Amino acid sequence: MNVTLFERLATLTKSRQRKLGLLVGAVAVPALILAAFATLLTLRVAREVQAENTRYCGYVEGKITEAFEQELIAQLRDAVVPAEGVAHEGGDRPALLAALASRSRQFEAPHYVPVEDMAGLSVIMVESNMLLYGDDPTGRHQHPFAAVVLRGPDGEVTGAGGWWFNPRAFIATRLATVVRDRLSSSPRMYGGIESTRYLCVQVYDTQGNEVGRVRDPARAPVTRGAEMTGPFEGYRVHVTPTAQAPVSLAGRFVIVEVSLIALLTLVMLASTAIGVRYILRQIELVQVKSSFVSNVTHELKTPVAVIKLAVETLEMRRYRTPEEGDKYLRTILRESDRLAQLVDNILDFSRLESGQKTLRLTSVSVPDVVSMAMESFRLRLEDGGFVYSVDVPEALPRVKADPIAIQHCLLNLLDNAMKYSKERKEVRLWASERDGMVGISVSDRGIGIDAEDQKRIFDKFARVETGLVHTVKGAGLGLSLVEQLIRAHHGRVEVASTPGEGSIFTLLIPIWTEPNGSPRA
Repeated sequence: MNVTLFERLATLTKSRQRKLGLLVGAVAVPALILAAFATLLTLRVAREVQAENTRYCGYVEGKITEAFEQELIAQLRDAVVPAEGVAHEGGDRPALLAALASRSRQFEAPHYVPVEDMAGLSVIMVESNMLLYGDDPTGRHQHPFAAVVLRGPDGEVTGAGGWWFNPRAFIATRLATVVRDRLSSSPRMYGGIESTRYLCVQVYDTQGNEVGRVRDPARAPVTRGAEMTGPFEGYRVHVTPTAQAPVSLAGRFVIVEVSLIALLTLVMLASTAIGVRYILRQIELVQVKSSFVSNVTHELKTPVAVIKLAVETLEMRRYRTPEEGDKYLRTILRESDRLAQLVDNILDFSRLESGQKTLRLTSVSVPDVVSMAMESFRLRLEDGGFVYSVDVPEALPRVKADPIAIQHCLLNLLDNAMKYSKERKEVRLWASERDGMVGISVSDRGIGIDAEDQKRIFDKFARVETGLVHTVKGAGLGLSLVEQLIRAHHGRVEVASTPGEGSIFTLLIPIWTEPNGSPRA
């Protein structure tokens, strides 16, 4: 019957664990899948937004080069107006140079190139206007030459008039104007001023030094940028979003969103883990309480049955000698004490759990407490065939304790020493002073306790998983009650045990001190 009940309980436990595993899977797996999907979708959208922004920044970089060429030719067209008038009137080279010199404040030096020498210049079309540029073949000028064509009285090209100019200085002084005015107002510029409002533009020279900047970037450029062409060849322009740009805000939003998804996932998994742990704990408590009820029932029925049998024997006078009758009386007394101790354990534990039990701490003589406990337990030791010894010096200092509670703790330790002893029926009780406390020790030569089990023997309803436990019944409250009572005395319980050799339990109780702080003898 016991095996069948145990198997049914084990099967029921496994079934509950499987159902619990399915419940956890039904909650945790979809949550993880949804979190992973949301994270991947968010990152995919963020990558697309970033890629689109990179493409647009590249598009703007090309348009900035065009805008600088437009700015340059606009400045040239404005400065060459007097020279165009002289050329239209058929003026000679000195007259053209004088006209060019009159408007050369923005450039280094005027220069006129006859039509027959124009083959050495490069030409690009800027808004239907020809922009001519080139280097000085003589090496006298370090900067490039930029010019526009000049036409004679009959409309034929007679040459090119222009100036040597410094591209670095031109870029540095004109960058803000080009970006804020010419670039954003260009009808061919996709996005217009709204799209360039949150862009940072940086121009670098051939050595990688920054020439000019419009707005601060959200981060350092990661690409090489776009190489500028025409008279600005060798310079490089970078376009990146500012910290207030929508793409930068989107990037920060993605970080926050992914962090929130991860946080919510962790919270959900942690909640699931806590819930599972709580449910498992409740299942374990149900099983432990079920085992507790079974053990307590057995513990109550055993002494009751023995007492009933002894009473019936005495009532029907089924004994032959007075000594045999006295033996049955002693049995009734012994089992009554055992039954009373079990009931006291249950009641004290219940009161401690509910906070209703109060201890009356007074000055207590250790020898007196030990003597009362042994007087109550001596009959059981003798009937069980135990050899026992007591070594409690009379000179021990008094302790601050509740004598009934300490006696109850000793009875529980003595009861365990009896129950878990096999062939070597030896129990020893002694006391000594150490570290401002008095230690009362109970030792046996029983089955002992494994090291890993010594940490949990003071838990309520806990029982050591050894072969003898399955034959020795108990409520699993004795040591837990002892530990709680001694802790309420501001003391502690120590255990030293070797499997197969026995155990030693020591109650350490503070010494009683007078109000002035001196110990009381």
